[in-house]
Amino acid sequence: MNENFQTLPTIVRLNLNQTLQIIRAELTSDLNIAVDVLNLSDIEVLKISFTVIYKNLDDNYLFNSTEFYYQIDSVDIQPQKIYFVKPFKIDDRFKDARAIEIRIKSYTTADGKEIVLDETKEQPYTLALITDEKQKKIKKLLGPEIINYGENLINGWRCVCGAFNSKETQECRHCNRNKNFILNNLTEPLINMKIMSLISNSSESDDSEVIEMTTNLTQTHLSKIAPTTDILEQIRVNEDSNKKPANSFMIFLKSISYILLIVLVLMMGMFAFSFTRKFKADHVLDNAKALLASGKYQQALDELNTLKESDKVEVELLIEKAKKLIESQLAFDAGNNFILDGSYLVAVTKFKEVIPEDTLNFSKSQDKINELENIILEKAVKALDNGNFEQAIDIVNEYLKIVPESANAQKIKDTIKKSQTKDEPTVSESLEESPEFDKNRAEMAKKAEGLLNTYQKVTEENANLRNNPSLDADVITVLPLDSDLYIKDTKIEGLERIWCNVEAKNAITGETFNGWISNKLMEIKK
Repeated sequence: MNENFQTLPTIVRLNLNQTLQIIRAELTSDLNIAVDVLNLSDIEVLKISFTVIYKNLDDNYLFNSTEFYYQIDSVDIQPQKIYFVKPFKIDDRFKDARAIEIRIKSYTTADGKEIVLDETKEQPYTLALITDEKQKKIKKLLGPEIINYGENLINGWRCVCGAFNSKETQECRHCNRNKNFILNNLTEPLINMKIMSLISNSSESDDSEVIEMTTNLTQTHLSKIAPTTDILEQIRVNEDSNKKPANSFMIFLKSISYILLIVLVLMMGMFAFSFTRKFKADHVLDNAKALLASGKYQQALDELNTLKESDKVEVELLIEKAKKLIESQLAFDAGNNFILDGSYLVAVTKFKEVIPEDTLNFSKSQDKINELENIILEKAVKALDNGNFEQAIDIVNEYLKIVPESANAQKIKDTIKKSQTKDEPTVSESLEESPEFDKNRAEMAKKAEGLLNTYQKVTEENANLRNNPSLDADVITVLPLDSDLYIKDTKIEGLERIWCNVEAKNAITGETFNGWISNKLMEIKK
């Protein structure tokens, strides 16, 4: 064995929902590729092909990241089984290779169907490097079927049996282990603690050995000495598919052994779990609130989804809030992307979808709208100065469809109309007062923001509640003095009025209505 042949972690590309998965793959020191495949389907697989990309020890791609194709024509991958594919040889062209990226290209099932996997739906996942010494400790402590750490992935999780599962899967599709149990008891740090405890309590190790082994075993390995093919073939032996099934008594004994193993592991964390279980819901809820406040909306939603069975109304409200904040974040990101594409009007539309509750992005989106407004309206100004009235009015009208409350746009529109009929100052000259308009618009925006999600009262007799934010809109009902209002949304009309979308309760009849009302017809509570 070449003691200097160190390998980096393998990257596997797969879709978490696919039923044929690569769960282990590595280069050997004698230039072979060893692969373990898990069949989660109900039918045998007879042929399989892989594509491999190679990297050197510096993690740089070889051969310009070219994919190399390998087909194995004779395998016997039984349903719900892990299968060790006979290592396939690579030639001396790849002597500098120290890491691989690998995916399943296609496979053929026992009924003759060829399944070709969709590469566009696959994501890269890095397989943990576990040294031989550490694997022996894990086997001794937890059993031979534990071949991996429990891992919480971006869009799913990985079980200790090696299987990849989607986020919504609560029990492993291969070994049926519970997701929360795996991620709360069998992650790398927790397994390290169990191994350290085993080493420390061992009578066969002196103090120096304990320190050396503990330091080695509690570090995440970035590389390891690659094994030879012979060693791997001794360790990983496939079950005989023709072997007669065990009798019912042996099956019973194996089931009992498996249950005892689970009970043993559960007992190690039982005290802490039983002590904190009562307070888990409140802890998750507080954590979710903190994540929402810090702008980590998706993480907050993931936390809250674990409490779906809770009878707390607050949980349901926070889930809805998290979903709205995620949509707001997506709108903000989309707006930035459209800016890069030069699609300024579409970008403004997206920034308008950012909600005030999105404290991380709302003020930024308003700044972006102001910046884009200056750019868009400057084009209208130039068109007007060049005498192109039609182009100028089209630009302004398109912008006003998106931002009807824009005082600057409305002023330019008025100037364009006057310029078409008589000799008026250019738009550039008429916008000399724009700083004042900007100031007034900012004040109106601040006032409108202060009204959001507040309770107000009608301060005028016979206040009209309309179906749209306009004095020309139809009247839904007439509200008497002191009717209660809850403000859900606002729209600014020029510099004169703020229209409020409200849920209104008639002070006399008690009837409830939804519609738009002017801020001039209500008092503002400090």
